[in-house]
Amino acid sequence: MIFKEKKILLRNGRTVTLRSPDEDDWAALIAYITQMATETPYILRAPEECHDTEESERAFINRFKDDGLCVMITVFDGDKAVGNCNLTVKNRKKVRHRAELAIGIMRDYYRLGIGTALITELSIIARSIGCTQFELQYVDGNYRAKGLYEKCGFVEVGRMPDGIKMEDGTYVDEIFMRKVL
Repeated sequence: MIFKEKKILLRNGRTVTLRSPDEDDWAALIAYITQMATETPYILRAPEECHDTEESERAFINRFKDDGLCVMITVFDGDKAVGNCNLTVKNRKKVRHRAELAIGIMRDYYRLGIGTALITELSIIARSIGCTQFELQYVDGNYRAKGLYEKCGFVEVGRMPDGIKMEDGTYVDEIFMRKVL
């Protein structure tokens, strides 16, 4: 599914563009995920696991564009990808009412309204394709994300104890949240 371009005004007065990435954005998306892996411990990819290629990234982008039950929205500040999210609807009949959300925003763009804007857009899309439940997981200790999710109406529904092994060898819970649409 393709999300048409939309501009949003950030709290700092700058304007960024939300849109589905196209194949030519592959390098910007690789740079984005590589930077995210180095600046936060809360995404599931470690820096040494960032070895995407042009071919693999183009295929990833096209998977979202070609699937009517998935959408990816990237936040661009000029040509630079500074945030990304996706919505994936469960593909079995009995669980098709459930959509999963994944989101990430670069540190320099925290607290500017991007997260709320992305979750709002994905909620609209999820409702429009018949979803009644939005789900996500996050790493315990990521209080910024927790605050955003709670502000947007998500509530904790469970935990996977020691579900995430951090780079320093410690374990933290993976927290599951949902929002009724």
